[in-house]
Amino acid sequence: MEIEILQQDADQTSLSYLDKLFFNLHGNEVEFKQVDTFTSDAYKILTFDSFKEKGSSRLSQFFIIYDGAKVDKSIVSEMASMGKSTPECLGIIDTSLDFGLHAPAIDSFLVSQSVMDSQKVLLKKLNGVMQSVLGQLQRVKGLHEKVVPVRNESVRGLQINSRFCAGTSSGGEFFDFFKLGSSLWLFSINASSYITIGSFLSLIDNWKTNTGLTKEHVLQVLESQKKDFSGLGDMSFFVAKIDLSSFDMDVINIGSHELIGKEKIIISRNDQSYPDNMVEIKESHYKLDRGEQLVLLSPGFFKNSSEMIGTSNYYQFIKTNWSAGSDIIQELTFQSKKKYNDLDFMPFDQTILTIGVDKNAIAKI
Repeated sequence: MEIEILQQDADQTSLSYLDKLFFNLHGNEVEFKQVDTFTSDAYKILTFDSFKEKGSSRLSQFFIIYDGAKVDKSIVSEMASMGKSTPECLGIIDTSLDFGLHAPAIDSFLVSQSVMDSQKVLLKKLNGVMQSVLGQLQRVKGLHEKVVPVRNESVRGLQINSRFCAGTSSGGEFFDFFKLGSSLWLFSINASSYITIGSFLSLIDNWKTNTGLTKEHVLQVLESQKKDFSGLGDMSFFVAKIDLSSFDMDVINIGSHELIGKEKIIISRNDQSYPDNMVEIKESHYKLDRGEQLVLLSPGFFKNSSEMIGTSNYYQFIKTNWSAGSDIIQELTFQSKKKYNDLDFMPFDQTILTIGVDKNAIAKI
């Protein structure tokens, strides 16, 4: 904390007294600065003569200092009257008295100032967080509007179908897929924090324009930003890179996404989460055949269904009711929403995607 003193008012006796008074209470947290003219926002110490010369309307908060042994009693009375009628005056200090007599008032002032400074810092940080949250919420809303509820695309013999259903829980899910060079990238995210989702949406936007994007780069970013996302809640993260010539698929799966084939579970859920519960990143490789289809179930699907579709285990139900593309998505969505028919939304966001290769697609051997 800085306090300004006019050069003309800063004799050595006064400075020594003030040092003893303030330093004994709060050490070197208080710094006195001798100035020729006052700035507008600093606390000030001045004599009564300087106060009358400046006028309170031109001063921010200030203390008046005087030597009671040398000042006429009428002036002391005038100062006391002024102190009562001038809100900017924080106190009147008589250097002829032991500084301990002024200590309670000065200590109260310094403590309140410290609290105010802490509150300002906290409010500044809170404002920054709120601005970030609001910005990310708008971003999530805008991007969700582009991808829900249904999205179907065909990219060089690869068919992607998807269905998103909104839930009422905090946080949520987001997915996206895009062609980059000779590969198709697919991302699916489930997080308990809107800040985490918004930040990863920004990352994905950057990756869309990175023509040299690799799985290794994605892994490097995940590792380097663990500290930034620590403490913001858990996230499940699924990313697949599919070569559009060979239909080889490289997958990173952290958490509760599951990739299912007609005859088996291709990639299972795991008990890890990003960033605070991640011992190792689960990587997998799989080659899609012509005519083959896979189903990707998000963490929200398992939270909504509790792994049961009606009276059947979810996987047995999928095997029994296996059908092409959007048909199986519609059936799974219908069945998972049945027990929530009385509600406008399910408890959790959920995403179901199918990844299929055209039976006539030309694949590099």
